[in-house]
Amino acid sequence: MPPAGAGPLDAALESIGREVERMRLRAANGLRHLSGETFIPTSATPRELVWSHDIVELYKYTAPEPTGREPILIVHSLVTRAHVFDLFPGSSLVEDLTRAGRDVYLLDWGVPGPAQAANSLETYADQLIPWAIEAALADSGHDEIDVLGYCLGAVLAALSAAGNLDVPIRRLAMLAPPVDFSHLGVIANLLGTGRIDPETLIDETGNVPSSLLVASFRMSQPTTDVTIAANYWQVLPDKNLLGAHLGILSWSGTHIPFPGAAFRQIVRLFLHERRLERGVVPLDGGDVHLEDLRCRVLCVTGSRDFLVPPASSAPLEAALGSAPVDRVSVDAGHAGLFVGRTARKGAVPQIIGWLEDR
Repeated sequence: MPPAGAGPLDAALESIGREVERMRLRAANGLRHLSGETFIPTSATPRELVWSHDIVELYKYTAPEPTGREPILIVHSLVTRAHVFDLFPGSSLVEDLTRAGRDVYLLDWGVPGPAQAANSLETYADQLIPWAIEAALADSGHDEIDVLGYCLGAVLAALSAAGNLDVPIRRLAMLAPPVDFSHLGVIANLLGTGRIDPETLIDETGNVPSSLLVASFRMSQPTTDVTIAANYWQVLPDKNLLGAHLGILSWSGTHIPFPGAAFRQIVRLFLHERRLERGVVPLDGGDVHLEDLRCRVLCVTGSRDFLVPPASSAPLEAALGSAPVDRVSVDAGHAGLFVGRTARKGAVPQIIGWLEDR
């Protein structure tokens, strides 16, 4: 602020000075970045491996001041790496949850290869998630657990809870859950209308390659490159903001292959037959009725989510039937529901408050 009594010329000179300093910092940080210096902080929340199966690993993050409440299991999607939940200090859902006094277990699916091509919806919903919950409860000594599922991970968690009623899930928070898959972009529409044969998208490993997933997401938001460049320019003067921007950008580019068997099921059941919207999903063990859910459910959506827009999550209540659903809608994108400064003022406090509500 200019000093009291300063005239328009003083104010203009001060504004020019601030802009010159920003330009200097942009130039300095930009040259350092181009020279190879990294601004990306690393995740720092202490963790330990408590269970594994094949390439799947379950990590525990212990609360520094535990409240004794039930632990929380985070179930990620199948297309990106799980470290986004503990991206770096100050932008970590794991950090936020442990600071709230809750022990957190993070399910990391690993990077699928040919050996995981046969992984189906049953593999995740009826085996890996229940096994991980069993391991988390054995480690924690609790009888119940809260589950937080993100994107397709939320759907897998719901199928697991509804199809395995003996698994003691107390609450299920679903972040950006896709229910109506017709809203998931161009590729989903082409698959849903039969104009693309899903077999043509599966490579020699038996999986959908990560490069195809990246291309699909870019088609859903064609202005991505322009937005990235604009955001880069805005945060360039601030090393902390630059690190945060580069961190989420680095994560969003680390897509992983999608298991072929699960992909075929999703195309047939969720796109062609729209089983998820109808609330009845046929799996090997019989029909899974989502209305059988016995836990409270929270649905969190972002108004600027172009990957899973709110319209895709809208039919959740109809799919769950009589199961109660609480809703939170925030002004955020897909990862912005839990990553970044905005998330810490928006969805994250509401998610934690909902989990804490007895």
